[in-house]
Amino acid sequence: MVWRMKRILLLSLMIAMAVGPLSAAQISTLATLAVEGPLRALAKEFKQQTGNDVNVQVDTSPNITRRLAAGEVPDVLIAAAGTVDQAIKAGKAVADSRAPLGKIGVGVAMSRGGRRPDISSVDALKASLLQADAVLYSQGASGAYVERMLRDIGIADQIKAKTAQLATGGDVMERLGAGRGNEVGFTMVSEIKHGEAHGGSLVGPLPAAIQSYTAYDAVVMSGSGATDAARAFVRVLAAPAARQMLAAGGWEF
Repeated sequence: MVWRMKRILLLSLMIAMAVGPLSAAQISTLATLAVEGPLRALAKEFKQQTGNDVNVQVDTSPNITRRLAAGEVPDVLIAAAGTVDQAIKAGKAVADSRAPLGKIGVGVAMSRGGRRPDISSVDALKASLLQADAVLYSQGASGAYVERMLRDIGIADQIKAKTAQLATGGDVMERLGAGRGNEVGFTMVSEIKHGEAHGGSLVGPLPAAIQSYTAYDAVVMSGSGATDAARAFVRVLAAPAARQMLAAGGWEF
């Protein structure tokens, strides 16, 4: 409780320092699902401290790319570093507002009541997947990596009949929480931790030999109608207090 109070006080101080005197604004934020938990908490605190309302929309990385290509213009974008690179090169994002947030690895989750898979090595993971009743992954960036990983370790064909690709990491966690048997799921570590309320649980990150990290950045979009408030919110996202929240949610730096 004391640590939580200190964190809230620190976060409030950082917001006040970052924002300065601003009139209330509406800020739209399009963000990766990987940051959803900490982002919503930070947006709520930001509004309480500044009066600026942050409308948070989250989506998979492939969908974010499609939405930006279709002309959607949020005030703040939180996306994979490569997506932010493209937005800046296209003149859609403000380069000097860019702030790196951290990186996330792919994690392994287990179903409610299922047998805990051994992921201590690549061979142990392979054996666990061969014994599982189902193997789940998302249609997000982590899912594309998992598909390649399963091919690379040589079991994609063997488990093809029991694999299922769901829309998001949240859907993977909901399925695992339903406890349909001995099921194993893959998505970003942060999405697993955020989704544990559904009943599935984090086993751990992929073995180091086959791990893949994605770095994420926040940036103000060029078409923002609330540039000052958007810049202030990005500064808050990159502040030490926010980093503590991200770390608790499975992020690395």
